[in-house]
Amino acid sequence: MSNVVPFNQQSVPTAAMAMERLRGISTVVETFVSRMQIECLTTNEMARIVRVFDTANACIRIVLSDFSKEPAVNQLIEQSHGIKVLIETARKRIDGLAVASSAVRSA
Repeated sequence: MSNVVPFNQQSVPTAAMAMERLRGISTVVETFVSRMQIECLTTNEMARIVRVFDTANACIRIVLSDFSKEPAVNQLIEQSHGIKVLIETARKRIDGLAVASSAVRSA
């Protein structure tokens, strides 16, 4: 059966797998951040982006938990910190956009 469907023979996750997962999370976050910079976003879109950021943060915690025994855990922490900084910067931008759009509506 393994000749028909190639099963992953590796039973223990590696730091490379963790780095790949974090890169995937980073790509999604960067996509939303760049979208925020070039588009006017509705309140619903901003709320969706915040939910994506919340999910990304949860995924980062899971990856760090799953790979906490890896020798390269410090690299994983460093990479995840960069993603979290990007998320926090984007959140501040969303907060600013939300305040600005509510001020325009009330004027």
